[in-house]
Amino acid sequence: MFNKIHHNDNRQTLQSLYQTFSPAEQQLLTEILTGYEFNNDQEQKLIQAALQQKHFNPNAHHLNSCEDDEETTGVCPHCLNPPIPPLRDYLMWRQNKG
Repeated sequence: MFNKIHHNDNRQTLQSLYQTFSPAEQQLLTEILTGYEFNNDQEQKLIQAALQQKHFNPNAHHLNSCEDDEETTGVCPHCLNPPIPPLRDYLMWRQNKG
């Protein structure tokens, strides 16, 4: 699966990150790796997305109800527009590029 990654250091980085990912993240990375070929730019963007995925917190910037004050509407912007996980964002980018 990782043999589509041309640079050895990138391949090793992805293999290492893969081991730390949840099963859903592993499945998404597998889908990306099996579904596409990679040029140098696409490979670098995938590495960057995988590194960001490792530190991704889907609940970051979530408005806590105890933080509610007069300046907020009580509607959490995070809940209205949750962040896209980096690997999912990469997949959407590849899908849109055709």
